[in-house]
Amino acid sequence: MSFKSILTRLTPSSDSQYGLLPTQSTTPHHHNGHRCHHSHQHQKQHDTSCRSFTNRVNITSIPRRYTRISICVFVGLILYLSLSSYSPRRNSLNPLNNLDSEDTSAFPPESWATLDGKPPTYHQYLEYEKQLPAHDEELPYPDGKDAKFIYFGNHQWGVGWGNVLQEMIYNAFFAYHVKRSFVFYNYSWSLDEPPFSEYHGHLIPSRIPLTALISGPIVGGPMGKDDTDVPRSVSLDYFNQVCPQRDRYVFSESDVGQILNTYNPIASQLLSRLSEKVNSIDARCIEIPQQTHQIFNFMLFGSKRILETWDLVRKSPIYTKFGWSPLVHAAYDENRQLFEVEPTSIFSSLFSPVVNLFSSLFSSSPSPLPPPPSSPPPNTTLAALEPPFKPLPGLLVLHIRRGDYKEHCLHFVTYKSEYNGYNSFDDLPDHFVPPQSDEDQEESIEEYLKRCFPSIPQIVERVAQVTERVKGLKRVYIMTNGNRAWLSELKDALAAAGEWETIATSKDLVLSWEQKPISQALDMFVGQRAQAFIGNGFSSMTSNIVMFRMGNSALRSNDTFFW
Repeated sequence: MSFKSILTRLTPSSDSQYGLLPTQSTTPHHHNGHRCHHSHQHQKQHDTSCRSFTNRVNITSIPRRYTRISICVFVGLILYLSLSSYSPRRNSLNPLNNLDSEDTSAFPPESWATLDGKPPTYHQYLEYEKQLPAHDEELPYPDGKDAKFIYFGNHQWGVGWGNVLQEMIYNAFFAYHVKRSFVFYNYSWSLDEPPFSEYHGHLIPSRIPLTALISGPIVGGPMGKDDTDVPRSVSLDYFNQVCPQRDRYVFSESDVGQILNTYNPIASQLLSRLSEKVNSIDARCIEIPQQTHQIFNFMLFGSKRILETWDLVRKSPIYTKFGWSPLVHAAYDENRQLFEVEPTSIFSSLFSPVVNLFSSLFSSSPSPLPPPPSSPPPNTTLAALEPPFKPLPGLLVLHIRRGDYKEHCLHFVTYKSEYNGYNSFDDLPDHFVPPQSDEDQEESIEEYLKRCFPSIPQIVERVAQVTERVKGLKRVYIMTNGNRAWLSELKDALAAAGEWETIATSKDLVLSWEQKPISQALDMFVGQRAQAFIGNGFSSMTSNIVMFRMGNSALRSNDTFFW
């Protein structure tokens, strides 16, 4: 639907019940500014209307100085409302304003919700991915016919976004390391039909195109200016077109076994072995098939062994140019009042009471419907949404897992699990050494649950400790899957323990139809920019946020904490 058609629908028509107010009197006593002259016999019936008109005329007898004051107040109010709609700070925080004019591939707009109540399928993103710039065999080196590809068909699926993302970043980094085009894939809960899966009694998309979640080199965006010999990433659909099965070198389980031939290899060993194997293959197309073991697996990311190659990863464009999709940025923009501390001004000081009064008089209750779909600017490009993203001063973000996560925490007790790899940087203030003794199981459980599944009193206590160390925190945002009743209790406890301008949770987000299934990406985007962050050391979602925070020179590592 075009903007013009929407505007036409919103403009009152001649037969609309919401017409404009009349511009002149519709009664028979229209006086055109003259005095009331009535004969004696008509004096009684016209006495009331005459007094009414006289009263109206007397309004103009207000002293001129009060009239001037009233006009000044009115003009000032108009100026305030006009200026408040433009915030230099807000515009500076919007990455859509810094566009790369060299790449003119526009992201697709959002779709309207369907009437059947089913989740979105993001079909327009699949179509968009077919038109990526790198999908052209006539392109010059290193793309086109010169490009070589590697597809990790054994990637994770059926797990949370945090698990998939950390592996995907490393898979893409490896492709960059060996100068091959990374073949990206959907975020999949199910690899096969149908398009929807059931999760805790709700339908969710079985597959979400990656461009609905992220932007940057992983999904075909340009590499760094110095990486002139590394081809861009391509979609799996394009890989299948240019790499028929007969032209592929397909890894065997034996090939993978030779790389995973030691117990708990560190990341640098895996990187070296796989690089040596791939560089020995002349084939243009390499596939590591689905049935083989994952090389960069969850056990690697769940330990400090992943940190061995951190310096290489953080300097690559896979990391430095990683960004979120326009859909994520649109969701942020719709909810920015939950995350940003608005700057005060003389206008807000003078006129905010008046604005609040008018708002209370004329505002209506919010609509229960999600906002309509929004479109990114037509020149939004693959390179437009990359970091660095400016920090959000005054914001404290909490990552709190609830629901069935307690069972996972007890699983960590059994295996004496450490914090996830990227939650174990030496520069971070919080570290965890698992209890090694089996003598006091109850004490071990208590230690793990305090860090993995904290109670409301433990959360409030930890927040108080952090606010003592990090000054200037004014707002709290809680990333969580907790239910509303529990969150209401938590918000009350936090409000009673400290002075906060706002306390908001994931449940308070206003999201469109297509934004709801990717809300975890929005949470990550907010968490990586918060002035201070308290996360779950055992969580891959927290781990990704910490990884992004550690690469942001505008944030201090001392402001990233765990329960």
